[in-house]
Amino acid sequence: MPFYYFDTSALVKRYSRERGTSIVNALLAKRGKTAVLGTISITEFYSTMALKAQQGELTRDDWYSVIFKFEAEATRGLYHFVAPSSRTFLTTKQLILDHPYLRTAQALQLALAQELRPLRLSMVSSDRQVLDLCRPFGIKPINPEDD
Repeated sequence: MPFYYFDTSALVKRYSRERGTSIVNALLAKRGKTAVLGTISITEFYSTMALKAQQGELTRDDWYSVIFKFEAEATRGLYHFVAPSSRTFLTTKQLILDHPYLRTAQALQLALAQELRPLRLSMVSSDRQVLDLCRPFGIKPINPEDD
């Protein structure tokens, strides 16, 4: 059974037509897959969609429709959520010490994915810095924009 960890950059592609949307949708449609999201992605997702609405990429009605669709799919079990623990924050500290260019969300997403490494998961992201750090940590990177 394949496990996919979607960071926010990949999650947004599910609900916004952009480069990589078709790959994200194909991964989410795979039979027997498990799609994992860090809880940080929920807030980042809402914020990203609000910004798209503010910039005129979405109407207010579209913005609400996107949020409704995400929440409905989450309720139906499309996503499995993982929350940071105290161990996660120790891992983020080490990641930032080793890679000081990482931003908060990048470090949290990577730390959560590392915790799930025994599942032999793939990280789905369009963030090159995150993807570059996956292989050294034993995580398969998937960039949905590489189609």
